[in-house]
Amino acid sequence: MASPTSSRMSPAVHPVARSAGSARARALDVAVSLIVFAYNLPIQGTASLAALLVPVGLCLAYLLSRHRPVLAFVLVMAVAFVQPLVGLGLLVADVMVVLTLVRVAAARPWTVSIPTATVAAAWTLAITVSTRHTDGLTPGDIGLFVAIVLVAWLVGTLTRTRRLYVESLEERALQAERERDTGTRIAVLDERARIARELHDVVSHGLSAIVLLSEGAASMAETDPDRARNAMLSVRDTGRHAMTEMRSMLSVLRSEDDATDPQPTLAGLENLLELSRTVGVPVTLRVEGAPRTLTAGTELVIYRVVQEALTNVRKHAGPVETVEVCMRWTDDGVAVSVTDDGWGGDSATGGLGVIGMRERVEAVGGSLTAEPADHGFVVHAWIPAPA
Repeated sequence: MASPTSSRMSPAVHPVARSAGSARARALDVAVSLIVFAYNLPIQGTASLAALLVPVGLCLAYLLSRHRPVLAFVLVMAVAFVQPLVGLGLLVADVMVVLTLVRVAAARPWTVSIPTATVAAAWTLAITVSTRHTDGLTPGDIGLFVAIVLVAWLVGTLTRTRRLYVESLEERALQAERERDTGTRIAVLDERARIARELHDVVSHGLSAIVLLSEGAASMAETDPDRARNAMLSVRDTGRHAMTEMRSMLSVLRSEDDATDPQPTLAGLENLLELSRTVGVPVTLRVEGAPRTLTAGTELVIYRVVQEALTNVRKHAGPVETVEVCMRWTDDGVAVSVTDDGWGGDSATGGLGVIGMRERVEAVGGSLTAEPADHGFVVHAWIPAPA
């Protein structure tokens, strides 16, 4: 989707405006041809048919130079070479040789413009030398005419160089705008993926706990009202916690400021495990090595990985006897694994939760695997965090 800026930088030319511009250009070329012919007519006169046809041919050929510069130059030079053959010397209309040369040099590369300039200079030198006595030309005059041809080529070449430079600047600007748009789209997609991961972790974890607690409360409502009541209180607390996190996320999304509410850290890991125990998941925590302080982002990644892994245990593992969360601290980082002895199998590997966990871990330079084990399922994450 192009941004408004890019559309302003490369506006579409309206057909009416394009047609009007072409009409003005044609009118200008016709006016130049008529002026040159009218100025040449009283000087050259109409003593012979050739004296009239040669200027006409030169001026008419020039009319093609805007869109077909090489063809126009060939026609102009063809008429110019006929000029001395019919007994004519230098004409005012010979200025068309210079004007068409400018058009060729402005529109074509040097591989074309240099040969055309050479032909024009050779013709100028030949006709001025052959008519120097009748026209009273000095060697300086002859050199001046040849220099005019070379200056015409230089003017056309500089015009082409400037046009190409401006076009390259416009292309760079458009390319930069496209890259900025692409970067914006990538940033938007990344942010959407991040929001989706957060929502999935909050909603999925909370709702799965609420479902299990409410099912347990319903089954014990008549046989053990006290336990059912305690289960419903846990449903209430879990729902409130999930709603609090949801409100925090939504307030951040609606605000232009950065998030101010604290994100989950490893300090809240025990509360997370206690919630799982409340819904019947016998989870234990094992820590190896010496824990140390991590960045808030890294602690959030670890917390979300454990949270989603325990959610998957509740969803897919079925009846379990042991669930272990192991954190192994090394000098290079921390390895986190969540292992259960259920029968979840491959059903726990292809959901959005595993994708979200992997994206979180890879975002901090780590790696994650989630696969069936010999007896159950294991999620293993490695998060680099040098001491």
